[in-house]
Amino acid sequence: MTVENDLIPIQQLRELLASGESNEELVKQITNLFPALIYVYDTDKGKIRYINRKITDILGYSWDDVASWKEDLSQLVYQEDLPTVLEELKKLNTTAAEHSFQCRLSHKEQTYRVFKTVGTVLRRKEDGGPASLLLLSQDITEQLKLEEERKAARQLIDDTEQMLGVGMWSHDEISGKTDWSDGMYQLMGYSRQEMPHIPSALFYKHVCPKDLDLLKQKIKDAVEKGKEFRHDFSLERKDGKRIFVTTVTKPVVDESGRVLKINGINRDISDQYQQTIEYNANKEFQKETERMLNYGIFIWNADSKLISWSDGLFEIFEYDRETFTSPLTMSWYFDQIVEDDREKVQRVVKEALANTKEFEIEYSILTGKGHLKIVNTKGTVVVDNKNNPIRMIGNTRDITHIKKVEIDLQRNLRELNRSNKELEEFAYAASHDLQEPLRKITTFGSRLLQKFAAQLGDEGYMYINRMQVATDHMRSLIENLLELSRVTRNKQPFEAVQLDQLLEEVLGDLELSIEETGAEIRLGKLPQVDGIPSLLRQLFINILSNSIKFHKAGEVPRIEISSKPLTKKEKEANFLSPSSNYIQIDIKDQGIGFDQEYEQRIFQVFQRLHGKSEYPGTGIGLAICKRIAERHNGFISASGKEGVGAVFSIILPEKQ
Repeated sequence: MTVENDLIPIQQLRELLASGESNEELVKQITNLFPALIYVYDTDKGKIRYINRKITDILGYSWDDVASWKEDLSQLVYQEDLPTVLEELKKLNTTAAEHSFQCRLSHKEQTYRVFKTVGTVLRRKEDGGPASLLLLSQDITEQLKLEEERKAARQLIDDTEQMLGVGMWSHDEISGKTDWSDGMYQLMGYSRQEMPHIPSALFYKHVCPKDLDLLKQKIKDAVEKGKEFRHDFSLERKDGKRIFVTTVTKPVVDESGRVLKINGINRDISDQYQQTIEYNANKEFQKETERMLNYGIFIWNADSKLISWSDGLFEIFEYDRETFTSPLTMSWYFDQIVEDDREKVQRVVKEALANTKEFEIEYSILTGKGHLKIVNTKGTVVVDNKNNPIRMIGNTRDITHIKKVEIDLQRNLRELNRSNKELEEFAYAASHDLQEPLRKITTFGSRLLQKFAAQLGDEGYMYINRMQVATDHMRSLIENLLELSRVTRNKQPFEAVQLDQLLEEVLGDLELSIEETGAEIRLGKLPQVDGIPSLLRQLFINILSNSIKFHKAGEVPRIEISSKPLTKKEKEANFLSPSSNYIQIDIKDQGIGFDQEYEQRIFQVFQRLHGKSEYPGTGIGLAICKRIAERHNGFISASGKEGVGAVFSIILPEKQ
C-alpha cells in the first residue's frame, strides 16, 4: 500500500484496528505495514498508548528510545508546537468525524520533521466521551521543501522577469490555448485576475499596425517550417503606453516535425531603443558640430598602429570616407604635413608618447585636394597599469580662417597703434606749441588795456576783456588735453595703493572747495589695490570736484564714498575674469543729477550737459577719469536721476 498526495483514509484503519484490537500482535503487524506514523493517544491519562515501528524509519528513534519515554506527547511533538497539538486534540473530542492538522515532530538528531496528521476517535467511554484517539501522521517535510523551492523558483523567475522587463508565453497549436507568465501580464499591463484566460487574438490587438503584418508572417513561417526566429516590433499596452519589444520564438515539434507548441520570450527594449535613437542623433549632431566648428576626433591604437578618424577629420583633410582605401597609420599622417613642419610634429608626438603627457601644436597640412591648411592638434596619451602607452586620443581643428583673421587683426592693430601714437604725439606737441601763442595773446591784450584803455572806450575794453576770457578758456582746454594725453602716455609701474590714505590726501587737496560749500563727505572703509598713485589721485579729485560743483542751489553738498568686492554673478555681468578679485568704489552725491540717457555722453571729451555760465569747466574731467580707470584694467560707470543725485561707480582689480 502506497501513499500518494493524501493520507490513507483513517476510518478504514480505525475499522481494521477495531476488528483486531483483541489481538495485539495483529494490530502491530497491521500498523507496521503503513508508510506513516501511527499512534494511539489515551485522552484520560494524556499518554501515548501505542506507536508503530515506523518511528525508527521516520524519526530515527529506536524501540528502546521509545520505551524510555514518559509516554506523553512532550518527547514526540516539537516543543514549540506542543500547545497547538493539544488544542487540536481537544477538537477531536468534540467531533465524530476525522480532523486534520499540521505540526512538527521531533527527530532524534535534534531537528524536526513536518507532518500532516489526521486523527479520529478510536474508542469511546460509556458516557460517550473519547477514551482513545487514533492518529496517523505522514511526513510532508520534503513535499513542503519542494513546494517552497518551487515557489522560490517561481518568485525568482517573476522577479527576474520584472527586473529585466521580460515575459514568457506559450501557444498550444493543438488546443489553441495561450498561457502567459506573470512577467508577460505585467509587460502587457494586465493582471492575471482580470484576464485568467488569454484569447488567442488578444496579443495581436496590441501590436502596432505598421508592425503587425510582418510579425504574423514570421509566426506563420515558424509554425510551417518549425524554425525559431527573433524580431523587434512595437506594441501598445493596455494603459495606452507604447513600448518596443523584442521576441525570441521557438517552436516545439514532435517526431514527425509537426509543430505542437510555440514558446516565446518577449522583452521590453524601449530604453535600448531610445538609447539607439539618441546615439544616432548624437552621432549626427557630432558630425554636424564637427562640420560647423571645423574639427575632427582621432584615436591612435598602439597595438594595431592604426588611426581611427571621425567624419570631421576626413572633411578637413578632404578625403572621401567611402572611397578612402589607404591604411590610416601615423606614418601616413606625417606624410600629409608640409615638410617644414613635419619634423616638429614628429618630435612633439614622440615626446608625448615617451613622457605620457598631453600636447598641443599648430602646423600646416596639404589636403587630398592639394589645398594648404593650418591646423591645431590637441592630444593626450592613455596608458595601461604599467604606464605603457596603449592609445593616443585627441582632436584636430582647421584654424586656417582663424589664422588669417588673426594676421589681419594684428596688422590692423599695429597700424592703429601707430596711428594712435602719432595722433597722441601730435596732440601733445600741438597742445604744447599752442601755449606760446596764447601767452602772447594774453600778454599783448593786457598791455593794450594798460596803455590804450582811454582810447579804446567802453566797447573796445569789452572786446579786449572777452578776448582774454576766451584765451583763458583756451588755455584750460589745452592744459586738460595735455593731461588726457599724459594719462595715455603714463608708463609708471603699478604699486600697492591704500585707498583710505589716498582719499584722505585728496580731501586735503579739496579743502578750500569743501570749506566754501560746507560739503559733508562720509568716507567708508576702502581696500588696497595695485595702481598708479598719481593717476588714482587725479581720478578721485575729478569725481569729487564734480560732486561738490554740481550741488543743488541753497543746499550743502552731501557725498558718500563706499566700497565692496564684486560677487561672481556681478563679475559675469560685467564680463570680468571670474578668477580675479575686483572691488567697486561708489561715490554717491545728492546733487542736481542727470538724465540716465546721457550716461555715456558725460565720459566723452568736451561733452557738457550744462552751460559754462552755470557750471564752469572744460568737459574733459570725466573723460580723464574714464581713461585712468581703463589704464588700470577697470572701468567707470554712472547712474543718476535729474534733481535727485548721481552715483559714480569705479571697478578696479585688486591685483594687476
